[in-house]
Amino acid sequence: MKKVQIALQVLAFFIVAAFSLQSYAGEFVEKQYGIKGSWEVIKRDGKTIIAFDEKFKTKNGPDLKIFLSNLTMDQVNGKNVVSSSVLVSPLKSNKGAQEYELPANVNLDDFSSVLIHCEKFSVLWGGGSLK
Repeated sequence: MKKVQIALQVLAFFIVAAFSLQSYAGEFVEKQYGIKGSWEVIKRDGKTIIAFDEKFKTKNGPDLKIFLSNLTMDQVNGKNVVSSSVLVSPLKSNKGAQEYELPANVNLDDFSSVLIHCEKFSVLWGGGSLK
């Protein structure tokens, strides 16, 4: 009987753990310029990383940066990106696989979208929904 109780407790733990894991991944959505490819959030060595796939491609720009915004893709625009977001990093390349480490104090549950934005000219290239 005791073995059955322990087995049930272990099973319950794994079920709760599986349902509490939040998965973040999606396809890029165009706002101002075409964007192709997908992104996902991965955990590696205790770090949280946004990884773009090898199919990622967009038009080059003068000041493209990656942001996390608390606004949804429907709410965000070129004028409100900076005020509603946390800067992650300048965009490394306008094509191909690339990774961006998130600051340790960032909780993805506090954000609604990942964005590619030209800060210099306040133009939102596009992004993806985190929720």
